[in-house]
Amino acid sequence: MTQALTDLLSEVSHRFRQRLQTAVHDAAIGLTPFEAKVLVTAARLPGSSQQAIAARMECDKAQLARAVKTLESRQLLTRTPSASDWRAWDLTLTPEGMTIFADLQARRAAIAEQCFAFVDEEEREALATILQKMAGGLSTTD
Repeated sequence: MTQALTDLLSEVSHRFRQRLQTAVHDAAIGLTPFEAKVLVTAARLPGSSQQAIAARMECDKAQLARAVKTLESRQLLTRTPSASDWRAWDLTLTPEGMTIFADLQARRAAIAEQCFAFVDEEEREALATILQKMAGGLSTTD
């Protein structure tokens, strides 16, 4: 049973990510899915360093640097020297970047509504409790 649930969880996650990638394409914002993910992560962690965003996204620093350069050249985010580490750059979205972020969030919310269309409120609350327990199980160390 555990294997079937793990496979199902993985499948739901995979389909959700596919829909998000399609939403990025449909938004016609001229960003790759990775660039959009960098923009969204920077919006969710305002003022974070490139290193912190790379760690959060679990991506290669060079790949992130290329995406940041593209986003900066399109004036969707700015890099400023970090106050706490002279070697680091902190990322902040520009107003135009925030507009794109808001559009992507609205598209994400629409996908979430499709995902939960047949799940009632009580089931959503139970799922939230279960997922929190599962996340807790993964945050413990052996």
